[in-house]
Amino acid sequence: MHKFLKNHVFSLIAWILILIISIFALPNIKELTNAHSDITLPSNVQSNVAQYIKNNWGAKKKNTYEVALVFNKKHGKLTEADKAAINNTLDKFTNDKHKYGIKDSLLPDSNIATRKKLQSKDGTTWVAQFNIAKSHGTIEEVYNQMNRDAKTQGLRTYVTGADILQHDFSTSIQEGIKKTEAITVVFIFIVLVIVFKSPIVPLISLLTVGVSFLTSFSIVTNLVEHANFPFSNFTQVFMVIVLFGIGTDYNILLYDKFKENLGKGMDKYEALHDALFKAGKTILYSGLSILIGFTALSLAKFSVYQSTVGVAVGVAVLLVVLLTLNPFFMAVLGKKMFWPVKKFTGESDDKLWHGISASTLKHPIIYLVVLAVVTIPFMLMYSGHLNYDDTDEIADSVPSKQGLLVVQKHFSEGMAEPSYLYIKSKHRLDNEENLKLIDQLTKQLQNSKDVSFATSVTEPYGEPIDMLYVNNQLNTVNDGVDQARSGLGKLSKGSNKVANGANSLKDGADQLQDGTSRLQSGAQQLVGGTSRLQNGAQQLQSGAVRLQNGSNQLVSGAARLETGAGRLASGTHALQSGASSLQSGANKLQNGANSLQAGTKTLQNGTQQMANQLQQLSSQLSNQLSGSNKQQLAALQTALPQINSGIQQLNQAVGGVDTAKLTEQLNALSKQVDAMAGQQGQQSSDATSAIAQKFESDIANMKDENDKKIAMAALQNAMSEAENNNSASANIAGLKSQLGSLQSSLQQLSTLQVQVAKLAQASNQALPVAATALNQLSSGLSQVQSAASAGVAGANKLNSGAAALNSGAGRLSTGLGSLASGAGRLNAGVGQLNSGAGQLQSGLGTLANGAGTLNTGLGTLANGAGQLNSGVGQLAGQAPALISGIGQLNSGAGQLSMGAGKLAAKVPELTTGIDTVNSGLGQGETYLKGLGSSAAADTFYIPKDFLKNEMFKKSMDVYLSPDKKSAQIIIVFDSNPSATEATNESQELSAMAKKTFQGTALKNATVAMGGQSSKIKDTKTVASGDFLRTAAIMLIGIGIALMFVTRSLLQPVYILGTLLIAYLCSLSINQWIVKAVLGRSMLSWNTPFFSFIMLIALGVDYSIFLMTRYRELETEGYTTPSSRILKACAIIGTVVVSAAIILDGTFAALIPSGIPTLIEVALTVDVGLLILVFILPITLSAAVKLTYEGVNFGRLFKKNNK
Repeated sequence: MHKFLKNHVFSLIAWILILIISIFALPNIKELTNAHSDITLPSNVQSNVAQYIKNNWGAKKKNTYEVALVFNKKHGKLTEADKAAINNTLDKFTNDKHKYGIKDSLLPDSNIATRKKLQSKDGTTWVAQFNIAKSHGTIEEVYNQMNRDAKTQGLRTYVTGADILQHDFSTSIQEGIKKTEAITVVFIFIVLVIVFKSPIVPLISLLTVGVSFLTSFSIVTNLVEHANFPFSNFTQVFMVIVLFGIGTDYNILLYDKFKENLGKGMDKYEALHDALFKAGKTILYSGLSILIGFTALSLAKFSVYQSTVGVAVGVAVLLVVLLTLNPFFMAVLGKKMFWPVKKFTGESDDKLWHGISASTLKHPIIYLVVLAVVTIPFMLMYSGHLNYDDTDEIADSVPSKQGLLVVQKHFSEGMAEPSYLYIKSKHRLDNEENLKLIDQLTKQLQNSKDVSFATSVTEPYGEPIDMLYVNNQLNTVNDGVDQARSGLGKLSKGSNKVANGANSLKDGADQLQDGTSRLQSGAQQLVGGTSRLQNGAQQLQSGAVRLQNGSNQLVSGAARLETGAGRLASGTHALQSGASSLQSGANKLQNGANSLQAGTKTLQNGTQQMANQLQQLSSQLSNQLSGSNKQQLAALQTALPQINSGIQQLNQAVGGVDTAKLTEQLNALSKQVDAMAGQQGQQSSDATSAIAQKFESDIANMKDENDKKIAMAALQNAMSEAENNNSASANIAGLKSQLGSLQSSLQQLSTLQVQVAKLAQASNQALPVAATALNQLSSGLSQVQSAASAGVAGANKLNSGAAALNSGAGRLSTGLGSLASGAGRLNAGVGQLNSGAGQLQSGLGTLANGAGTLNTGLGTLANGAGQLNSGVGQLAGQAPALISGIGQLNSGAGQLSMGAGKLAAKVPELTTGIDTVNSGLGQGETYLKGLGSSAAADTFYIPKDFLKNEMFKKSMDVYLSPDKKSAQIIIVFDSNPSATEATNESQELSAMAKKTFQGTALKNATVAMGGQSSKIKDTKTVASGDFLRTAAIMLIGIGIALMFVTRSLLQPVYILGTLLIAYLCSLSINQWIVKAVLGRSMLSWNTPFFSFIMLIALGVDYSIFLMTRYRELETEGYTTPSSRILKACAIIGTVVVSAAIILDGTFAALIPSGIPTLIEVALTVDVGLLILVFILPITLSAAVKLTYEGVNFGRLFKKNNK
């Protein structure tokens, strides 16, 4: 057991178990690295705020990968067949979204906007964009699936995007680490073989460092997986480099001291304990300093800087392994450890460091001045310009990088990685006020430098929608104002004509009223004539009765012939008197008909004038109303009701005539005249036939020829008178015809009433609508015009009716004239009958047998005369109704005249109002035209109805969140989005947006710029600020550690100053090397930080080696500081040079990785170590000399350092 303890076997067993556990506990490194490959920035930086808005945008964007499919034809433009093939490929994805995890997509041929933005102008390249759910799989799985199924015959296809490029960057680093690890192991093995001239020492050193790395890396990765420990793409590679680098250095120091002790004759256990005490103390001091420095990085805010804290874990494990596992091999193997070396010499001096230190101690100020002269220019020439484009870390041969380059070549460079300006408000943005602000901002962004184009909800194509801008809308308004002014001008002229027409209408209405007054007077005369006609009919009836009495006397006795002849003469005298009365009544009736004809003529003239004036008014209205504009007729509202009132008054006047009643009365009178005419004709015919038959029979029976001649002559005279009576019946038929014409005229008057009623109805419909809904003027004006046309038609029909009435009155006058003439002829015939009565007296005896027949006929004649008397009475009874109707027509004409007068009085006011409106419109038009041509008119305005437009709704679906409270503006830069110009511009645009929204409805909105450019800018700001902060923390921590190690306040300052000089010089020199060898104008943004921590940590190692040995030499007889620093440089120079060579080789192993950042860090550290090898002995030797021997205040420290 003692031997086991003495040989540290339990340490071996413990580390074997720890190693096994560590290996089996290792998580999936690839997945872990991919999961933590993205740079994590503080939550308050813009890109993270934008990412937060995006993640809460909606289901289509939340937790998704952004993937782009690039289709490119290497030679020539895409053909129609190529385009069809691309669409077929894309249909395969969109038709099975679940299979590919697609949540949203933008396809190059789906609409106008995508055709403009996702199809290259040279016609060779199409790009499709997809949002893939992260739950669908890892980015590698998504890439492999889409890359496999995106292949399209005849075209080059690429799958790219920020997430895929980041994954490929991480993969490239993993592949580079594998190369680095292999090269590092081989290189260290070779160097150690050269240094120790033994293959066993390198194997032991690599084994112990390897155990340290595997154990610490397992600890770190498990902490990452279970405790969210800081981790990045660079954690593993720097753990490898640092642990193998300083681990080898520490082993060299430990093995060299062990070998030295063996050379002094110590046994292996004593040599081991002495080496552990002296070299182990140095290793512990150095390791703790490095540990403190890397642990201080945990205070960094930037995730990449924090991720290097994993190196501190590695250093801690390394120290434990080296000081516990190495003793096992040293105790067990002893001198065999250095096989095949047989000679174990002591410490050997390094001539290089000894010479540099010696020369510096002789002329410290000169060497410091020379050093300053050489190094200061290098430090001042460092530009500080860094490349933040992580895509440059990926080789151009990687397919995703090729896709990016194709997009940058055929589109603008920023097309592959656009920026997104997010605007988040507490209220909805889909309204005119907020959309106007977004549009103003969009225009400002488009006019900004280095911006290729910007698209937003108001400009989805990157171009304005003309119809949504005031200047375009003002042009439309100005066109309407021009038309309105032209219409108002015509309307003004037309209103003057309307005034004239209204005056003419008033005059015509007055004439109409006068005509109807005369017509009324004529109707009254007609009543008088019918009364006289009735009297004549009564006399006719009385004469017929007397004639019947006479015939009765004729019947009573032929013997009393002479007495009967006397009575016959008396009867014929009475008949003659009745015929005279009939003639007189007919003449009076004719006079009434003439008066009626004159009145209707006057009525016709009035209605004709009214029709002409209404026709003129309709024509003027048609001319003036056709071009009017609805927006300028508000002044008409006060006049339109008055026009309507006039038309209604005309309707009431004309409608007041009861044409139905007049028609009914005329129909009854016509029937009576028909009956009277029929009876008169039948009676006359029957009487004539009976007399003719009787007398002809009696005459035929007469024996005396003279008597026959006398009787025949009397018979002929009687027949002639009967024919005259038949002529009277014909005159009554003519009267019937005239009554029919009068009835037709009344029908026309009824039609006129209908037309006037339609005019009133159209007025009621059109004029109120025009007054209350002027925005529908075109319809209202059409109704007014129709109403005017209806009025013209009605007036024409009224005129036609008046003409027909006049014509009927004329025919009635003519018929009554014929009736009077017939009555005269009847009177003459009765006289002749009376004169022939004497002649008949001698033959009356012969007529005795026929007297009964004559008596019957005369009875019938008496009945007919009674019916005629009754019919004429009825005609006389209906005449007052006709007079009343004509009176109502007269009253309506008066009202029409009054309305026309009012209209004529109001039209001038209307004309003045129209002229005022026209003048105001002219001033407004001048202003609007000036406004339309000004910059102020280039303003966004969206009507509410347009928000429902299908095209605009699609734009809102893309650029506004589902709740309409967030908006995005897509910005594509002309330059590379990772270039300094674009990154600076991205957040300047964000600041501009915030300033634009000040004092507006969006003043409290959250505005944040997302995308590659903004993220790089945030990375630059955070990284640069955190670099200085973290560097200060690291330097302070290491400085405090150095104070404890060196037990001095100034020595840490000298050491850290030397390290900073080496760092700045190496960074400046490396800038030249990278440009000359790699063709890169700038260093990668991570290079300064990683180079800093490596150089500081490793340089502290060498400084502690040197200053620890410096302190140890005080006890070995070196009394002066100069002698001790000279000897320390000579002794430690060998270790430092060997360690520097090993570290240079270890970092050089990063060069084959192909990762620019690792190559640049390797070159910077190599150059820095090379500089340290030369300036460390200069600065520390000169500082010790000047501090402790060359200046007065050096004496204050001598007691503590001797």
